[in-house]
This record gives sequence, C-alpha cells and structure tokens, in this order.
Amino acid sequence: MKDFIHDLIKWFLIINTGIMIVAGLNIIRYDSITTMIIPQILAASFVTALVTTCYFSYNPKKPISVPIRILLSCAHYLILCIIIMTLGVLFNWFGLTVNGVRGVALSVAGVYIITALISYALSKGEANEMTNALKNYSDD
Repeated sequence: MKDFIHDLIKWFLIINTGIMIVAGLNIIRYDSITTMIIPQILAASFVTALVTTCYFSYNPKKPISVPIRILLSCAHYLILCIIIMTLGVLFNWFGLTVNGVRGVALSVAGVYIITALISYALSKGEANEMTNALKNYSDD
C-alpha cells in the first residue's frame, strides 16, 4: 500500500505537470479564464494518476509480449481520453463536438508524451544512481 501511495503521488505530479503545460498552451486562446480551472485540473490530474498508478501496478508473473503491451498502452490512452472527455463535459471545458473530441484526444496525447518523457528522465536518473552505487560498492 505504501508503494501504491508513493507511485500515486509520483504520477500525480508528473501528470499534473503535463496537464498544466498542455492547458497553458490551450488557455492562450481565451481572453479570460475562471479560477475554478485550478481545482478542476487538480481533479483531472488525480483521477488520471489513479488510473495510471493502477495500470503500472499490474505486474504479471510472466513477461508481457510487445503486441500485448502496445494493446494495453492503447487501452490506457483510451481510458484517459474517456476520463478527460467526461470531466471536460462536466467542467464545461468544451462542447461534445467532433472538434472538441479531437482537441481532447490531441491534448491527452500531448500529456501522454510529456508524461512519458518525464518518466523516462526520472527512471534513467534512478538507474544511473543505482549503477554508480553498485560500482562504488564493488570498488570497496
């Protein structure tokens, strides 16, 4: 449970960063924006972080093949799109039109890419730290 909460916080911060970047780029088009957008973005970040934490917590005993991993990633992306579209309609971010749905799909893809890049950078940093620690350990 402790690991799950740690991962939830990690994903919340990473996803929130991605959402803030994409939202910031989208907000430029508007003359004014309500302050209610901040708790709405935090709510969207939390719900998507919860789903993402569950997604990455699934650890089968056998390795997953590449096609299955791609299929799971696509399902994860679609679930995130559905969540953001639902929240977007509830929070009145956009109308349920073809352009609105397209905009959400592109925004979710942008957040997905930003999140993947941040996650990769963090994982690479952790891996480098562990490699250095092992080198120092073997040298002693």
